[in-house]
Amino acid sequence: MNRAENVGIMFPEILVPDVKTNLKKWAVIACDQFTSNVEYWTKTEKIVGGAPSTLHIIVPEAFIKSDDLDERISHAKSTMAAYIEEGVLVRLPKGVILVERDTGYRTRVGLVLAVDLEKYDSDGSKNPLIRATEQTVPERIPVRLRLREGAVLECPHTILLMDDLKNTVIGPVYEARKNFARVYDTPLMQEGGNLRGWFIDDEEVLDGIVAALEKLKSKSKSGMIFAVGDGNHSISCAKAVWEKTKEGLTPEQIETHPLRYALVEIVNLYDNGISMEPIHRVLFGVEPPVALRILVSILNEMGAEARMMYTRGTRMLPKEGQQVLFFESKMSKGRIEISKPPHKLLAVTLSHAFDRLMKELPRAEMDYIHGEEEFHALTNGHSTLGFLMEPIAKEDLFGLVSEYGVLPKKSFSIGMPEEKRYYYECRLLVEAKAQEEDDGQKESAQPDDEEPVSREPEKDEPRGGGPERDEAAENDSGDNEDIGEYAKTAEPDGGGYIDVAEPDAEEDYINAAESPAEEPEDEDSGARGKGKKEKRRFGLFGRKREWHESL
Repeated sequence: MNRAENVGIMFPEILVPDVKTNLKKWAVIACDQFTSNVEYWTKTEKIVGGAPSTLHIIVPEAFIKSDDLDERISHAKSTMAAYIEEGVLVRLPKGVILVERDTGYRTRVGLVLAVDLEKYDSDGSKNPLIRATEQTVPERIPVRLRLREGAVLECPHTILLMDDLKNTVIGPVYEARKNFARVYDTPLMQEGGNLRGWFIDDEEVLDGIVAALEKLKSKSKSGMIFAVGDGNHSISCAKAVWEKTKEGLTPEQIETHPLRYALVEIVNLYDNGISMEPIHRVLFGVEPPVALRILVSILNEMGAEARMMYTRGTRMLPKEGQQVLFFESKMSKGRIEISKPPHKLLAVTLSHAFDRLMKELPRAEMDYIHGEEEFHALTNGHSTLGFLMEPIAKEDLFGLVSEYGVLPKKSFSIGMPEEKRYYYECRLLVEAKAQEEDDGQKESAQPDDEEPVSREPEKDEPRGGGPERDEAAENDSGDNEDIGEYAKTAEPDGGGYIDVAEPDAEEDYINAAESPAEEPEDEDSGARGKGKKEKRRFGLFGRKREWHESL
C-alpha cells in the first residue's frame, strides 16, 4: 500500500471541458438543491439550452417524481458517452485541482481528488477514514443508483471536510497557486458567484498533501480523516455500486477498478468559506393546527415536556437546558418549547418525532429546505407547515460524529443554497486503454516542430446527446483562455490544456493537451529548457487522444 492509499486518496486523471465550451453554461448547481423549486431548474434549462453542460449529465431531484424520469436518466447516460466521444472533455494527467469558489457570501478553497470507497463507511461502526455524517433520505437513493450504475462518467458535488485547525493540507498549496496552471476561471449562473481552478501534478506538492493527511490521521483518536460535509447520498450510492460491482471482480481488478474511487472536493472545516447552516423542514398537504397538536403529543410521549404557543414571529433564545422549535404557516407563527430534550441536538430530538408524525399523517409530504428565503416562500402556501431548525457549530461536528455516529438525515448544510458546489470536473468510471507510442511510429496529430493550433468549432456543430456548441462564447461565459495559452508560455499560472488540430478525419485526434514547448537551454532559461518531452496516447471509446508533458 502506498502512502496515498494509506490516507484513503488517489490522484486521478480529471476531465475538464475543452476550450470551446461556454463555461458559464457548463457548470450547474448540485442536483439536491431547490428540490421544491422547479422554476429554478426550468430557468437553468433555458439558460443552458442545447450547449454542453453538466445539466445534461445529472438528474435534478426536483424532477424525481416527474413522468419523464426514465428518459432523463437515459439521456444523462448517453450524453456522458457523447461528451467523451465528441471531445467535449479533456483528460488531464494524474493530479489534483485546487479550487477557489467565490460564493458572493464568502470564499471557499478546496482540492479535487479521488477517495477510496473501501475507506468509507456509512454508519461509522468500523472507524473508517471517511465517515458519513448524516442518515440518507430513502426516496432519494434509487435515482442516483440508477444514474451511477452503467455510467461512464462521474461529476461530483460531494465535499469532504477535514478537522485541520492549522490548515496544513490545503494552506501551503493555496499559497503557492501562482506556480500552477490555471485551467478555468468562470462566473457561475443563477447567482453562484465565481469558480477558478489550478491543475497540479508536481510530485513534491502531491507528496506534501499526503504527508499533511498522514499527520491528521495520526492525531485522530477515531482514525477519521474526512467527514462528509455535502453529498452524503452521492457517496453512499457510489459505495453501494462499488460493493455490487466488486462481487464479480478478481483481487487484482479490485485494486485498480475505477468504481472503487469517487471524485470529491476536500475542504478544511475551518476554512473561512465553510458556514454550517440548518436545513429546515416543510410539510405539504397538512392542516397546520392538527399537525402541531400531534407533534406536541408525540414529544410528550417521549418525555420531552413540550408545549406549544402562538406568537407574532419574534424569536426568543431558549432558556438553559431548553430547546425551542419555531414553526410557521400561512395563517400563524409560533414555537414549541421542549423543557427536557432527550438529546442535546435539536435535530436528533426531532428525528424520531418527525418520523412518527409522518406515519400519523400518511397523505403529508416533507421536504428539506436550504435557506430561510425559500422556507418563508413555501410556508406562505396553503396546507403547508414549516419548522425552522438550528445550526450546528462547525467546531462540534467531528466530536458529534465520533461520539454519536451518523446524525439524523439533513442535520446541517454547508452554506446557503447558492453556495453549494457546482458541477464542473469529471472522471471516467470505465477503464481507458493506455498505449505507449512506439518510437518507430509517428501517429501524432502534427509534427513536433509545428505550433499547436486549437481546432475551431464548425458552425452549428452538434455536441453530445443533442446539445450544440455555441458559435462563439459570450463575453461573460467564463475565462478558460489560460487553457489555450498553455502551449505558448511556461510562466507560472500561464495556462492549461488546449485542443490539437485534426489533420484529417481518418486520424481523428481530438482534445489533446499540450504543455509548454521545449526551449533551448541557455544561461537565462533556467529549468524551463530542461528535460525531455514524453508522449502518450490514451484510447477513449475508440478515439485517439494525445497529450504532451514536459518532464
